[in-house]
Amino acid sequence: MADLECSEPTLSRVLKELRDTYAAEIKYSKANHTYQLIKHGLLDKIALHRMNEALALHTEMRTANPGSRVLLSKDRKISVSLSLRWRILRKIDRLATLSHLSRSEAVESIIEKNIEQIIDDLINQSELNKMMG
Repeated sequence: MADLECSEPTLSRVLKELRDTYAAEIKYSKANHTYQLIKHGLLDKIALHRMNEALALHTEMRTANPGSRVLLSKDRKISVSLSLRWRILRKIDRLATLSHLSRSEAVESIIEKNIEQIIDDLINQSELNKMMG
């Protein structure tokens, strides 16, 4: 946990996700006080490469902006999981770094700035379709 700079619950969640998602067999070694990958399951070189890229990006962002953190204001926040293309995620991370925001704050900023216009466009398109159809 010290090497990964994470808490025990975070490590447990990540290991569970690796086991569930990739059918990987990961065991704890009491003798060495380490976790060992016993069976790779569906963890292939591509998945490992993507994980390494994400870790490198995370380390780079952390070094560039050591003060970034998640701020919990009085607004009620809900954790969500999104599947994004790497290209989009890199852009979000770049926005976060340049604006000194967390990734969550950067996503909220993008949505706040653009969502009303998207909704209006969809409503207008729907009304236009009704008129034409």
